[in-house]
Amino acid sequence: MKIIDPDDSDLKQFSERLRERAFDPSCCFLCARHFDDVHLTDEHVIPKWAQRRFNLWNEKLTILNKTEIPYKLLTVPCCEECNKYRLQPIETSVSSAVRQGSEALQALGANIIFLWLGKIFYGILYRELSLLLNRKESGGLTIVTPDILREYEMHLFLLQQAREKVQLVDFNPGSIYVFRCKSPLNHQLQWDLCDNVQTLFIGIRMADVGVIGVLGDGGAQMIYSDEYAKLKAIPLHPIQFRELCAHFSYRSSIATRTPKYITAQWQPHQVYQMPLGGLSMKPYFEEWEEDIYGKFLSHYTGLPYEMVYQGPHKVMTWLHDDSGNIRYLDCNKYP
Repeated sequence: MKIIDPDDSDLKQFSERLRERAFDPSCCFLCARHFDDVHLTDEHVIPKWAQRRFNLWNEKLTILNKTEIPYKLLTVPCCEECNKYRLQPIETSVSSAVRQGSEALQALGANIIFLWLGKIFYGILYRELSLLLNRKESGGLTIVTPDILREYEMHLFLLQQAREKVQLVDFNPGSIYVFRCKSPLNHQLQWDLCDNVQTLFIGIRMADVGVIGVLGDGGAQMIYSDEYAKLKAIPLHPIQFRELCAHFSYRSSIATRTPKYITAQWQPHQVYQMPLGGLSMKPYFEEWEEDIYGKFLSHYTGLPYEMVYQGPHKVMTWLHDDSGNIRYLDCNKYP
């Protein structure tokens, strides 16, 4: 049996095929091609190399409906070509880089990191398409619906870079940051993943490497590169990394810009991002409000809001001391 490989050279037909795809097990989550059982493979959303390295196989991930799913069952339908020949080379590169450290991962470039984080982000959502919102009600609503997934059409389109069907011209669609982290002695504490579905935020800490991506902001948060570069002077404690996740996730929620793109038919199809500022003089982000940020910090650290928000206008921080200096936290003393 042969996979039907549509001609994706026509930009309009290519875009429509992705947009009008079926969201079911007969369709590859990435390329949207239909296939029969012979060609069906399971793509592990959290790659096998990470599950092996951090003993995640029997651990569980908390999903949108606040229930848990074992990492080993977090799979999506994927055609053989996308699995073996498109996504696997990315996984191999990231796996090797993470083992070497943050500088090696940074050296892969923002585009590879975007594709890796973007596949995980979209893969988790896609998996939730087949999971019940209330597992006690058979045949009930699923956690994620096709209509919700269609809100991420542009993200899926940009992921087609992995298939060499799309090429971004001189831009990256997200803000990507890599940080040095301290690796806890407890192996179970060496992996951490959190996200914000509404704003395409995702953060992953792997032993001594932490990576954060806001995948749909057009690179808006890269204007803070100098500020966050100072944090690379020391390896971050796990709770400091979670504090950074709260930073990026909250800021992504107060963004004032929505990236706009122009696509041109080519081989591969060319994508251009319009100037993010446009003709507006309005700042990229609304004013930072400490009381609201405190709710994000409480969420990402798991600590009570009354503890982290010490108002008025004062929020607990592990990143800096009272003098504004970067705080060093001993990971073994404070695991």
